[in-house]
Amino acid sequence: MAAQNFLHLWDSSFLYVTPAIESDLTARSSVTLLASVSGHPFRLEAADGTRALCTAAVVAAGAQRRLYVDGCGLLSLNFDPGSGAYRTLSQWIGDRGIVPVNAQCFGRLRDSFEAAQCGALAEHHLQSLGMRMVEAITERPGRCELSGGLDPRIDSVMRVARSHAGPLLLQDLSEVACLSPDRLTHLFREQAGVSIKNYLLWAKVRRSVQQFASGRPLADIALDGGFASAAHMSRTFQCSFGLPPSFLSRQVRVTADDQAERVWGL
Repeated sequence: MAAQNFLHLWDSSFLYVTPAIESDLTARSSVTLLASVSGHPFRLEAADGTRALCTAAVVAAGAQRRLYVDGCGLLSLNFDPGSGAYRTLSQWIGDRGIVPVNAQCFGRLRDSFEAAQCGALAEHHLQSLGMRMVEAITERPGRCELSGGLDPRIDSVMRVARSHAGPLLLQDLSEVACLSPDRLTHLFREQAGVSIKNYLLWAKVRRSVQQFASGRPLADIALDGGFASAAHMSRTFQCSFGLPPSFLSRQVRVTADDQAERVWGL
C-alpha cells in the first residue's frame, strides 16, 4: 500500500502521518513527538537558526521550528495540554524547546512505523503506539496516562474551551473556575504551560480540523469554528501547521474516533 497523508484525531491527541513535508516557522500549543518512519534523519530548525538532523525529536509547546522531511516518512504525535502525556513530556523537556532523540530508543515499536504510514494499523493500535513511544522516551513505562492530574478548575475551563465554538471572555471562564481573572490566568499557565489566549486559539484550530472529514466547504467550517473568515482560518493554520486548510481537507485522510467527536464536535 502506497504511503499517504493521514490525520488520526483522538480526544486528547492526534497523529499526522506523511511521507514528506517542508514547513515554514510554526508553533502550536501541543507538545509534539516527531519520529522518522524509515530511520533516515529529517531536519529541524529552531527560530534562532540552529539546525539539527534527527531521527526523532520532542518539541515543547510554543516552541517555533521549521521542519524538512524529504521522503523518509514522518509520524507527528501531538498531545493536548489537557492530557497526561503532555505533562509527562513537558516535565521531561524542562526548559528546552527542541530535544533531538535517538529513534533507537523505540526498540521494537519501530516495526509498526511503516504500517502506520501505510494506514494499515487500527485506530486503537495507533493510539497505543503513541503512548508507548512517550513511555520509551521518558523511561516511564506504565506511568503515562491519557488524562488526569490537572487542577479540576483548569480542567473545567479546558472542557468549556473544547466544546464552545463562539467567543469566550476571561470573565466567563473565571466564573466557570470560581477564580478571579488574574488568579485563573496565573493558574492556567502554571498548570497547562500555555496561556488561556493561546489555548482558546488552539481549541478553535483543533475543533475546525475535525470538521475536514465532513467534506463541508472551508468557508462554512471557518465560520462555524469561530474564525472571522476562511482567510483568517488559513492564516492561523499556516502558523500552527505550516499547511493551508485546503491541503488538509483535500490531500489528507482525516479520521476521528467517537470520543473525539463527543469532545470536539460542533
